[in-house]
Amino acid sequence: MTRDQQIRKALQLLAPPSRLRAEYLQDIKVALNRVEHDAAVARAFRVAESKKGKAGVRRYYAALRWTRSAYCALDPAIRPWFSLAETAYVAGKPTVIDREIAKAEAFLNRPSPPPRRDASRNKAAVAAANDLLTWWGHKAAATRGSKWDQLAKILAGDLTLDLFDHLREFKRSPGPTVEKLRGADSILYRTRRR
Repeated sequence: MTRDQQIRKALQLLAPPSRLRAEYLQDIKVALNRVEHDAAVARAFRVAESKKGKAGVRRYYAALRWTRSAYCALDPAIRPWFSLAETAYVAGKPTVIDREIAKAEAFLNRPSPPPRRDASRNKAAVAAANDLLTWWGHKAAATRGSKWDQLAKILAGDLTLDLFDHLREFKRSPGPTVEKLRGADSILYRTRRR
């Protein structure tokens, strides 16, 4: 489903009054952007913990160690002329490279999770749909076929999904919410804990 189709279907489902149509449209676009962003972040974390991602971190780790040893091999009189001079030991504090090496080591020491299907987009769509409904005073009922279920499917971009388990899980333990604050001339969206 294209973004325009998602917007059109969401507007049909929410059926805003004509005077509020532009604001509903903006809110739907914010919700779609949120789903894209949250899914991309989840994808990045998943890739980083994969076999291929860890191989990249190993190469980064090796390059950092090589860079540190090459820098330490420089004559102390020459070191200040290079950018790593800013990161030299100051009163026993580790350098930027040492901190990066420690981060890479900690990352590599974590075990990789077992492979599983990705549901990050669906979970993001459920959360965004809940916030969108809350902003406009609609009830978010965790049932199949409810307005929440239908809107989450639209935001996920697939009307054939079964999101019931995600709806129930969200009801049990909701994550952060995006709050909508209306001012005289503007609208502010901010994230806060429930």
